[in-house]
This record gives sequence, C-alpha cells and structure tokens, in this order.
Amino acid sequence: MTRHEPLLPALLDRFAAARGVSADKDWAAAAAGRFLLDDVREEIVLRELTEALAAVEGSGQGPEELFGPPVDWARERAAEASAAGEPVLDTDPPLMWRAAPCNALIIAALFSVPFAAVFAFRDGLSVDYTWGHVLFSLVLAVVMTVVITLWSQTILRRSFSATVGIVAAGAVPLVVGAGFLLPWLSEQPLFTGSVGWYAAIVAGYLGLGALGFWLLPTDDVPDTTTQTPDDDAWALVLGGVLRSKLAYSDARVREVVDEARAHAAASGRPMAEEFGNPQDYAARFRPDRGRRLRWEAILLTAVAVYWVGKLWAHLADRAAPLDWWTVAGAVLMPLIAWRMWRMHRRAVSPHPG
Repeated sequence: MTRHEPLLPALLDRFAAARGVSADKDWAAAAAGRFLLDDVREEIVLRELTEALAAVEGSGQGPEELFGPPVDWARERAAEASAAGEPVLDTDPPLMWRAAPCNALIIAALFSVPFAAVFAFRDGLSVDYTWGHVLFSLVLAVVMTVVITLWSQTILRRSFSATVGIVAAGAVPLVVGAGFLLPWLSEQPLFTGSVGWYAAIVAGYLGLGALGFWLLPTDDVPDTTTQTPDDDAWALVLGGVLRSKLAYSDARVREVVDEARAHAAASGRPMAEEFGNPQDYAARFRPDRGRRLRWEAILLTAVAVYWVGKLWAHLADRAAPLDWWTVAGAVLMPLIAWRMWRMHRRAVSPHPG
C-alpha cells in the first residue's frame, strides 16, 4: 500500500478501545476489508472509518447498532462518495512482468500450506519426497501468475473479447504443459524424510519471494504523469482503467469515452485539461461488480465442470484407483462456484438479502 499503511491497524485497535468491546474491532476490520476488496482508495477507507469511530466514541453505541452490517455500510459509503463525484477507485498500475517471478513465489508459498497438509495426511510422518512434492505448488503458481499478468497487461489496450482470446491462447498451452509436467515430476524421487520438510519448502518459497520484492527496483518506470497526453492517448488510458478496474463492457467503455470526448469538444479544451488524470476521472465511476462476479462465476463453473468430469471418468474406469484429491475437487469446486453465483445474484438484485 502506501504511507498510510500503518494507520489502518492502529485505527482498528481504537475501535476495540473505544468501548472495550472486541466485536467493534471485528466490525471495523470487516468494513475495511470490504473497502479494500472493492479497490476503494485507502485515504477514503481511513476517513470513513475515522468518522465511524468518532460516532462510536461520541454515542457509546456499537458500530453495528449505528450503521448496520459492515459490508453494507462500506458499500453505501463508497457509493455515496462516488455519486458526489469523488475519485473512489484505487487505480494502482497493472501487474508488471518484472514482478511476476516474485508474485509466483509468494503464491507458491500460499499454495504450499494446504498442499503440505494434504500430502502429510496422505503420506504420513515419513514421506518419500519427489520433485512433485517440491514443485507442485510452484508450477500452479507460475500458471496462475502468467495468466493474471497477461490479462492485466492486455485488458489495458485491447477490447474485452480480444483480451479473452489472447489470454485463452496463452493459458491453454500452459495448462496442458502443467498437466504433463506434474505427473512426471511426481515420479522423480528425491529423498525420504520427515513431514517437517514441508515447512522448509513453504519457508523457502516465502523467503525467495520476499527477497525478490525487496531487491526489485521500484523507480525504473518512467514517470509520464507530467506529460500532457493527446486526446487519443488519454482515451486509451481511460478505456483500459474502465475495463481492468471497473469491469466495464466494451460498449460501456465506448459510451463513457464518447461522453468525455463530446464534453471536451464542447468546452474547446483537450481532454487532459478538461478532466485531469484519466485514472482519477475513471475513479469517479462505480465498478460493475455484477459483471465482474458473473465472469468469475463462469470461470469457477468451468473449473467445477472439469473436476466433476474428471471424477466421472475415474468412476467409469473401474480399474483405475479413485483419487481422493479428485473427489475433493469435484465436491469443493461446485460449492465455490455456487457461492460465487449467489454473490452475483445478490450484487445484481435491487433488493439483496
């Protein structure tokens, strides 16, 4: 985050101290989490929570009594700020390729924790380690990182449909390659040792990722914010932010850009002079949360279909031993997809509940 990062934990602690009720801190943490998940600027998060804290301290009532559920309150406050024309969206730069190795290592460390538990449960206290044990999470993390970074970079300059095609073309060979690589790695022995070596694997990925981010330069990207872009360049950046951060459709992006062009033309000034930074201008609009959740639900549904199909194939082949990992995927992924569809329905419903 930014220079405000240390302020948020301290602010949450003040909620707990205001009435001596730990549930007040939980409420504030839930509200802060909703703000940040919705890409709300951190200065707005701090301002809204500070005002809520003042109300709690002044009234002696809990935030739940004063404002209702934290998630609903956070969304209402962000919507009101956006309706008032305030830049609400945190328009951070897209994921960069130079940070992809570090991102993959951190993701691999996160993946390694549940995988370690799974492998330990399956193999027992003494494990015959293979390269699959060591690199399974890293292979998956690399695939995920490449796909997400490719999407983040492409959506800024291409239409949504073109981005889907480009990312799919890049993802398919990666997924197929991982499908061949992982079984082969699981057949390459390393050593036999204690299950505690999993902790070293997790620590290794985490340490390498943190070291990479510490060494990664942060000032080698030229600062072009002081240059005044022409209208086409300004509109290109605006469209990219609307697609990537607000999940707008191509039609909605064209509508917003055309309105901005028409307004600037009527004023006789370039778009950069009329509206300022395109990222700040885009931050005034509300994200299309329903559309974003719909696409996430579609993706998760596709993954669920894959796992169910894989289980069906195992059951159809009676000679093949049933893999409990396949069973877990066939059970969990449909539940996750169902939950995402439920979140989508709530987001698009005029009366969620």
